[in-house]
Amino acid sequence: MTRANQSLPPLRLAWTALAKSWSSKIDKLRRLAGRPGRGMPLAAYQEPFSALMRSSGNLADLRPHLLVLVPWLPIGGAEVLLADILDSLKAEWRLSIVTTQTGDQALAPAFAAITSEIYHLPDLLARRYWFEFVAALMASRDSKAIVSSGSRFLYKNLKRIKARFPAIRSYDILHNDAPKAHLASALRARLHIDRLIAVNERIGRSLARGGARPGTVAVIPNGVDYEGVFNPRGVDRAAARRRFGVEEDTFVIGFVGRMSEEKRPLAFLAVAAPILAAHPHVRLLVLGDGPMTKAFRDAADAAGISDRLHHLPRLDREAMPRFYAACSILVMSSRIEGTPLAMLEALAMGCPVATTDVGDAALVIREGINGFIVPIAVPEALTPRIARLVGDAAALQRMSAAARQSIIDTGRSADAMLAAYRALMRPEMPA
Repeated sequence: MTRANQSLPPLRLAWTALAKSWSSKIDKLRRLAGRPGRGMPLAAYQEPFSALMRSSGNLADLRPHLLVLVPWLPIGGAEVLLADILDSLKAEWRLSIVTTQTGDQALAPAFAAITSEIYHLPDLLARRYWFEFVAALMASRDSKAIVSSGSRFLYKNLKRIKARFPAIRSYDILHNDAPKAHLASALRARLHIDRLIAVNERIGRSLARGGARPGTVAVIPNGVDYEGVFNPRGVDRAAARRRFGVEEDTFVIGFVGRMSEEKRPLAFLAVAAPILAAHPHVRLLVLGDGPMTKAFRDAADAAGISDRLHHLPRLDREAMPRFYAACSILVMSSRIEGTPLAMLEALAMGCPVATTDVGDAALVIREGINGFIVPIAVPEALTPRIARLVGDAAALQRMSAAARQSIIDTGRSADAMLAAYRALMRPEMPA
């Protein structure tokens, strides 16, 4: 059994067996009732998934139930944020998480520490049974609300879910406003989403312009724990550098992000390679994995810089402050972002950020003060800016101090962010 599947409840094998044994019965019910959801009694959906019924041991838990729908559980900013949100909500809600995409589930253990009910549908059932499974799960748990983050399944099926469960409340978290990303899907489903949660004002404005119903858009800016976790006073920088194989007098250019097209890891290499060519004591410290990992490593080999690249596919969450402490500057070459947590975390740790003008980066990064910012189309414009810092220790020190202060001054705290989520998603008390 894989590590991700270890987060599943012990009935996983029973569900798989039930799905196979009941498949013909479901098909027969469909033929008798017509299209799913029309005229078919709820019991017909629940019966094949009777293993979902709550055990007598947890029936005494009177917290209302919140269903969480996500594509998957990789180590990414959106998923890290969601884990923090759910951890904050678990005191008031019972939680079940449903994922609908195969692939990297590296953050599943972190979510398993929040709830034991994690269902990776591609591992359990054929796609044609997913809706019935989710409906049975909601019925058996008496779900009161749904929260989603980038779930195509939700956008496609929310109308049917609302028809089946009219009282259910739905929340959707939007992390960017790229036209071809989830914004368009959320707007198409806007009549059935009770609250659209934008992680910055720009996304909120895009939702309003796109026709979101008045009063349904909530803006909750991302925040970080800059007093506790992401506080440079709590990290030994020299020890952090030793952990990642970096010498103390080395200038370290960092990168954090999924190895995918929207993060543009090859553009990061294009920014960094000329600096490495000119300065022998510069190194790259990279964290991330994904479909472009091989292309990234091949490009590093072709540029002749592989021996000066320390690439970590993944890193435990608690080690992230040490990662930022080991970096001299963090580079973000993305073409799509909202308010990236990596940017806020790095700044809180006193690590300046050199970024393309994505999301609301321009509201956070002050050119030449706490970092650098260039147009999305020309990430290579970051190269000479970063290069000037390589031999200027005093300038780097000033920028490092300004980086941390910029987070403190804007008040982007995790406590404020999580309090806003709890207030927005507070369970309705029975009359």
